Amino acid sequence: MRIDQLTFLRFIAAIAIVVYHYGATIAPFHFTAISFLFKQANLGVSFFYVLSGFVMMLAYAHKAPINAKLFLWNRLARIYPIYILALLAVCIFFFFVHAPINSKDFILSLFCLQAWVPSAALSINKPGWSISVEALFYILFPFILNRFYALKTQIPYTVMGIIIIFFLSQLGFHYFLHAYPIHTHQELHHFVYYFPLWHVNEFLIGTLCGWYFLQQKKQAARNYDLSILFLFALLVVLLKYPLGMNYHNGLMAVLFAPLLLFMSANTGIITSILTKRPLIFLGGISYGIYVLQYPIFIMGNKLGKWIGFNAAPQFFYFNLLLLIGVASLSYLYFEKPMRKYLLKFIKA
Repeated sequence: MRIDQLTFLRFIAAIAIVVYHYGATIAPFHFTAISFLFKQANLGVSFFYVLSGFVMMLAYAHKAPINAKLFLWNRLARIYPIYILALLAVCIFFFFVHAPINSKDFILSLFCLQAWVPSAALSINKPGWSISVEALFYILFPFILNRFYALKTQIPYTVMGIIIIFFLSQLGFHYFLHAYPIHTHQELHHFVYYFPLWHVNEFLIGTLCGWYFLQQKKQAARNYDLSILFLFALLVVLLKYPLGMNYHNGLMAVLFAPLLLFMSANTGIITSILTKRPLIFLGGISYGIYVLQYPIFIMGNKLGKWIGFNAAPQFFYFNLLLLIGVASLSYLYFEKPMRKYLLKFIKA
């Protein structure tokens, strides 16, 4: 089951993360009225995790129990080719600029394990840490679906378990934030922010949200435009006034979950806009935008200097347009063909 109106949200989240990494000091993103949004746009990763659990439930719940091997191969065909392309692009660039590459970091990144080792979490292709976390979700999902969602008698225990995991994750995360000097200790910082187990709660909230939507979708369909706008406004307020809370490791899932539900069931103007083909296409290239951002920006900076750019805004917008263009070409002529090719091995 595919919800087209959710697709463009991926693009928004991906672009916001790119701005967070490379454009937070560039106009108009540094304007006082909106700068607080982009200084916390790394929350887009949290949104991706909740959305991942949600769409997996929509796609596979009716097939339960599912074959873990076939499921994992399908996901591998979707994310791995361009992940490897981005990893190799960074390695090639480092080779030409004579920057050393740690062989251990390369092997960990090759097998999507870098986030499990704090010292390697941001090694080589920095955004790859989140793909390492996503890989854990893919491994867990067949077990979660087959064991905890396939039988209706298990649902109350599943809900209770997810709530407990969510609260324990938040307590543990905020304990580390306040009890240890993580901002002066890099490995401890990487453990608290990037270690995969801290993010499982976000994915589980997404699966629960997806299961609930499937139970209610027929009677829930109606115009939720005002509810969606209210949730976006609430998101802005919470980012403007965080009151000492850190949303990075799942706390904002309590807002993302109802947003996904309202967006998925909505029949209003927002849905009619977001289901336009150009916006769906932009959503389709969002994974490429995310995973290619680092190699494109480091290469684009070199290219920009050769062209003659001498100002930060020139570099940023040149690289952003280059990133969108490369991600588009990758989606059409690399990602989709490679996925189609790899899926042939399942059918064989």
